[in-house]
Amino acid sequence: MNIRDVMLEDEPIIKEWLNAPQDCENVTGNRVYSSEMFYSWYKAHDQMGYMFEEDSESVAFGEIWVDEEEKDLEIAHLVVKPSARNRGIGKRFIQKLLEKCKDYPYEWVFLRIEPKNEQALQCYKGVGFVEDPSLRTTFNSKWVWMKKRNYRIEIKKD
Repeated sequence: MNIRDVMLEDEPIIKEWLNAPQDCENVTGNRVYSSEMFYSWYKAHDQMGYMFEEDSESVAFGEIWVDEEEKDLEIAHLVVKPSARNRGIGKRFIQKLLEKCKDYPYEWVFLRIEPKNEQALQCYKGVGFVEDPSLRTTFNSKWVWMKKRNYRIEIKKD
């Protein structure tokens, strides 16, 4: 399994994976995908997109958002190729993204999930994320918010 930076050439692949309205809503919050969505993610200075590959075939996409103001990270827009689901790829991909999160000096990694996306909720719980109901009132109440400690934090000694 390999993780690499997303490229502009990956957009048609992601578009295909988000063709089904429910898949698109689970990932983007919208029932219809547009290429402009991808391009806005790709161009954002604080969003790093990654493709996960198995035997040189792209099988998942996701992003790490870096919030320097809040000093935290968020995993977003995670999608697994429909024909590759239910094989543990999402869990392995999240673990790879969490390894990349360790490059940042922030204590928490967050993510938000469409409440009806039970499969994603179970996947995230399986890699150690826990629900934080307080974030539903602080931020957008539409989503289930989860968090996981980013373990590369160094403790300063006096």
